[in-house]
Amino acid sequence: MVSVIFGGHPEMETSASHQFLYEARPDTIPFIQIKSPFIEEDVRAYQEAILEADRWFLQFPLFWYQAPGLVADFIQEVFSKTFMDSYSKDLKGKEFGVIISVGVPLRQYQAGGREDVTISELLRPYQSFARAIGLKYLSPFVLAQHSYQPEHIQQDNLVRFRQYLELPTQAKFADRNAWLIHQLELIANEFEQPLQEQLKLVAAEWAEEMDNLSDIEAHLPKTSWR
Repeated sequence: MVSVIFGGHPEMETSASHQFLYEARPDTIPFIQIKSPFIEEDVRAYQEAILEADRWFLQFPLFWYQAPGLVADFIQEVFSKTFMDSYSKDLKGKEFGVIISVGVPLRQYQAGGREDVTISELLRPYQSFARAIGLKYLSPFVLAQHSYQPEHIQQDNLVRFRQYLELPTQAKFADRNAWLIHQLELIANEFEQPLQEQLKLVAAEWAEEMDNLSDIEAHLPKTSWR
């Protein structure tokens, strides 16, 4: 699957959250910083990157409950009438996701919370945009108060983000475990013996346990609930 991320933070270099996201993404997924002012050459490059991708993302911070103006300008410039008249059929079915950072605990984004609004409500315009041009809208990835989080939460965010980018939509438990096993195998190759062999053994035992779970699941009676 070919993916691309468009960065819409107007001060990317000074944002710890967005530097984290930039570094955390797989090397196979290009990150294209949106430039302003918009010139024809850049707009054409953005359009070509979207057409070549199976899945593309907009990454930006929420400022006062909305994206920076750079993001709105990007959508307006890239998805011009001329572009849509020529390529609307090519866009249909592509996956589109939003990656955002917020400076407030995520639990506050709910009815009755301090913000008294949900993330889904704030991002509704992007869902509507996706539906209007035939894109498949993905659940957003939200990074909340990154700089204030302890190291183990930041590590968890890294894993969640990598899985968000690399795994299929609505990935199952088995998919996530297979991804983790593969990552462990890759990490093992970075070490020398005997640690390398120990890590590979852990990965092999983990994979065997997942196979056993799959066998058990296959023999369970089918139900109507999920």
